[in-house]
Amino acid sequence: MPEYLSPGVYIEETEIGSKPVEGVSTSTAGFLGEAERGPTTPKLITSWLDYQRVYGGLAGEGSYLPYAVEGFFNNGGQRCYIGRIVQAGATGAEIGLKKGSAGALTVQAVGEGEWGNRVAVKVAKGTLSGFRLNVYYWKDAVPLSDPEIAAKDAPRPSVSETFDNLSVDAKSPDYYEKRINGVSQLIRVAKKAGDSGEQPDEAKIAYLAGGLDSSENAGQVSAVPAANQIKLSDGASADKNAYVGMTIHILDGDAKGQSRTVTEYAATKIATLNAAWAEGKAPAAGAKYRITRSGVTVGDYKRTDSAAGSRKGLAGFEEIDEISIVYAPNPDAVSGLTEELIAHCEKLKDRFAIVDAAQNSDAGTLDPRSNDTKYAAFYYPWIKVTEPASGLLRTVPPGGHVAGIFARTDAERGVHKAPANEVVRGAIDLEFQITKGEQDILNPRGVNVIRAFPGRGIRVWGARTLSSDPAWKYVNVRRLFNFLEESIDEGTQWVVFEPNDEKLWGRVRRTVTEFLTRVWRDGALMGTKPEEAFFVKCDRTTMTQNDIDNGRLIVLVGVAPVKPAEFVVFRIAQTSGGANG
Repeated sequence: MPEYLSPGVYIEETEIGSKPVEGVSTSTAGFLGEAERGPTTPKLITSWLDYQRVYGGLAGEGSYLPYAVEGFFNNGGQRCYIGRIVQAGATGAEIGLKKGSAGALTVQAVGEGEWGNRVAVKVAKGTLSGFRLNVYYWKDAVPLSDPEIAAKDAPRPSVSETFDNLSVDAKSPDYYEKRINGVSQLIRVAKKAGDSGEQPDEAKIAYLAGGLDSSENAGQVSAVPAANQIKLSDGASADKNAYVGMTIHILDGDAKGQSRTVTEYAATKIATLNAAWAEGKAPAAGAKYRITRSGVTVGDYKRTDSAAGSRKGLAGFEEIDEISIVYAPNPDAVSGLTEELIAHCEKLKDRFAIVDAAQNSDAGTLDPRSNDTKYAAFYYPWIKVTEPASGLLRTVPPGGHVAGIFARTDAERGVHKAPANEVVRGAIDLEFQITKGEQDILNPRGVNVIRAFPGRGIRVWGARTLSSDPAWKYVNVRRLFNFLEESIDEGTQWVVFEPNDEKLWGRVRRTVTEFLTRVWRDGALMGTKPEEAFFVKCDRTTMTQNDIDNGRLIVLVGVAPVKPAEFVVFRIAQTSGGANG
């Protein structure tokens, strides 16, 4: 309370009436998948060129993430977060730069994986002062380490970065950590314990090393193995199933070059892994081996093992409130991934998942209704796009393009408009041409078909969720409620700990009413007047005295969302003439 201790005029500010509620964004996407390179903690990307600068280009035959991101931006997307997926246990490449025999600073690749082994650095004298650090990255091959030979015979680096006039003084604006970390798309630098902190010596090109795409256990065969068996040293793993599904690579001896996938684990004091070695050349005692795991799993997407501040995958997406669309290309290729994407959206209740059909799915048997949810939509078939490098057509999942259509529709019409009957930009052809008869079967099953129409292009021709509840049949209805709920949630945070009385209830009613009136005027709600479009109650009818005594303020809001005109029927009758109706 203000104090009035002496005569005078007092000017005081007070709050009355409602507070504005700002509508949240509904078009920020979160993409999960394997990329050529880059960080593994989620990062905001605002263009296709931005993605290429941070994550590179195509990432291998099984990776569709670059196509999805390009399709997203081509179809109207503006912002997305990228969650680069790597296998648990993957390591990052690094190298220590020296001053004489003492360590000066450590250079590390910005993300895990073998790509970091193709990053090289060279230290030279700074143009004006300090030192210069040149950074090079080759996408496909590691050239020779001798710079004179490399300059003649090695291919040009795919990416080059130069940081000049670097200082080792932490107070200087040119301090190497300030200039490089967060700016370089390839490396980060650090002074580790035991490093001298002095300027590193000028040196030839040196490659980072130690980057691995999967967990690895290197060692030696501990005993002469029995037929078709390899024995690993004690303590190789406490988990008896740790190596099932991984691959053992023999690095020397008679069996050098052989590799076999572990299919069974026999628990003994010395871990025994059964592998079908070829025709008698089993690894000899003392032979060196390496174990890697090929292919990501659903656990690599969930990443519940990642720590706060450096969370990856879906765990990292949970920390980003702006994400409203979640997509992982071709989720059917990773067992359990579709279910995890849906569970992620159902848990947070502020985002919507886009799910692809598997490649080469048969229209007659395709039925995704086992995943009964109002937080996801299913799209079929795959589309064909032009591969930038070769100019050839590549068949890719459609979800990235569909996410862009979501964003485009939200910007041009609003989240209440169904993201359908929209052209799929960048799609040259379809995996299959779907007929009306086939869609008659697929549409009731919740399959949103992408079809080609003569003279009208390739269009998304469905807007249904995977829910069996008729109230949540349409994508735009679910996403509209996501928008309303999130906007009201963020716009009424000021209410918490306010005195819970009639004055507050009236302010809350006016706040929500003004917001919903604006939504109705934008065409998102039914009715010719606001009273027909929504109602807001916050009074003794929504709360008991027990609720008030326990600190609860309860607001009841009802809205009448618009539904898409999915079936347009013109009834035409023949008359005998005249103007009689």
